[in-house]
Amino acid sequence: MDLCSCGSGLRKTRCCGLDPASLPGPAALELLNLQGAEATKLFNEKKLREAEALALKLLDLAPNHRLALRVLFEVRKSENNAKAAEALARRLAESPADNPALAAAANLQLAQLLINQARHAEAEPAASAAVKHSPRDATAHHVLGVVFTETGQFRQGELHYRQAVALRGEGDGLMTGNLAWNLRQQGLLDEAASLYETALASRPENLRAIGGFAQVETARGNFPHAAQLLDGALAKGTDRSLRLLRAMLELRQNQPDAVLNRLNDPPESLLPAEILLRGQALLALRQTGEAIAAFATARQLQRERYGQIYQPEAAIRQAELYKAYFTANRLAPLPRANTGGPAPGNPAPVGPQPVFLLGFPGSGTTLLEQLLAQLPGFAAGDEFAPMAGLLDLPELAGYPDCLTDMLIGERQHLPGRLAARVLEQFRDAGITSGDQKFVTLRAPGNAWHLGLIKLLFPEAPVIHLIRHPLDIVINNFGRDKKLQANCGVSLIALARHYDLTMSLIAHYRGQLTLRYLPIRYETLVTEPALTLRNVQDFIGATAAIPAESALRANAITPATRYPAHVIGQKPIHARGVFEHLAFEAAAPNIFTEIRPVLTPWIQELGYAA
Repeated sequence: MDLCSCGSGLRKTRCCGLDPASLPGPAALELLNLQGAEATKLFNEKKLREAEALALKLLDLAPNHRLALRVLFEVRKSENNAKAAEALARRLAESPADNPALAAAANLQLAQLLINQARHAEAEPAASAAVKHSPRDATAHHVLGVVFTETGQFRQGELHYRQAVALRGEGDGLMTGNLAWNLRQQGLLDEAASLYETALASRPENLRAIGGFAQVETARGNFPHAAQLLDGALAKGTDRSLRLLRAMLELRQNQPDAVLNRLNDPPESLLPAEILLRGQALLALRQTGEAIAAFATARQLQRERYGQIYQPEAAIRQAELYKAYFTANRLAPLPRANTGGPAPGNPAPVGPQPVFLLGFPGSGTTLLEQLLAQLPGFAAGDEFAPMAGLLDLPELAGYPDCLTDMLIGERQHLPGRLAARVLEQFRDAGITSGDQKFVTLRAPGNAWHLGLIKLLFPEAPVIHLIRHPLDIVINNFGRDKKLQANCGVSLIALARHYDLTMSLIAHYRGQLTLRYLPIRYETLVTEPALTLRNVQDFIGATAAIPAESALRANAITPATRYPAHVIGQKPIHARGVFEHLAFEAAAPNIFTEIRPVLTPWIQELGYAA
């Protein structure tokens, strides 16, 4: 018997190799419903083998029999046969159903299966279909809210979470807690805190909500309450996620010894995130050699135990594609958004001017955004990435080659329409409220989209944060943060991805006439007021600059929305200036492998001396 490779137990011709033309019609399916009900009864009675045998028999006769498909799915799911369960769930979701509730349930089932495997983007079509089939189903809206939130579409996630809560009521602690987490991601911390209180009132044992509430309170600076929440939960039992959050709070409060005491399990039993945090605590205690060993151990575990490897292939292909397309000759005839006043069919985009901050993670873009946010007329866009989001639009299918089509007809007005869309997104995302003149955007992807930026915002300031390459690499090596292509798993991967990113920026600078200003991190932390004056002069802003002491305190307090850059803000310090020297003193060979990759940039940027 030629069984299907998915593991369902069915023949291939009755499963993944099914010919839709061979399916029996409704009348034939009706004749098998009694046996389908019997298979369901057997499964509910925990008679799995009998239920499986009957379901397989029915599906060999009628591969589209929903009751039998559902039983076989439940059997394979109970066996943890993920591949077969997914194949059967997809069959159920794709099968026509006279009852919309059945169609909604099947799509919801598939979406939840994918969500449990952290495949949120793949779950979106099924979750959306569930809402379409059953628009009054709170669970369907909740699941779609999860999908949108976990894929960074926070405003859409908020919409569906709110619909779920409205349909189910705030008494559902899980839904209310997830809405609170979504708002936390958007920086709406005060409302998130209120919702967490409501969620925990109905489900006080919800550890995820406790952890989320503690993170909100930490972000709001309510450290004692955050500690109280975590300590109360940990007193009832060990939870590693909450323990890690408690240790992170201790490090935030400059208590590195407490971190080491809390995360004092045998090294072999610690998770990479826990080891990295121990390394940060050791670094705070100036035990640099031990910190390096901790960072290296954590990264080795990520590579060897969890299979997290640097995967640069897609980024390399993208860089090569962009370098080939974005040349001076090719871009010269392409239309730009109209920034010199309205023209027929091509209105000038109206709204605050984007200020694009370039810089590899760890270069200081967050600090510059914090300082600029203290000036009147500036809004912080955080890591909001509107340029990357534009590439999902049908108008930019086949990017970047499709840009050449803008030479033809009405498509000449596309840059203006796209620029207006970006400005509209600032308002929709709550970043601007109407009185700001500038919006800072520090998404790491800015470096990749300078060609599109030039077409949409030809005169936009581009400010490049430059820092010693070795300092950037070690800064990322010790932090538990997801980076492009998973480059944080080793020093050599970080060095190579830094080189890839910088070479792309160098290409754009050689081919485009950018309004470009380089700023050194070392100058930013030692002379913040002077740096801000230079930036303001470059941008054309005229706001009064706070006193040096106020800038160094770096203690801006937002009114309602807490941007991500505010959540981790600290007083300005220069401890990170040439920090690599201490690392090299503690481990003389630490940079041997990466120096050949970074030395050209060290020289190019003027750090060789």
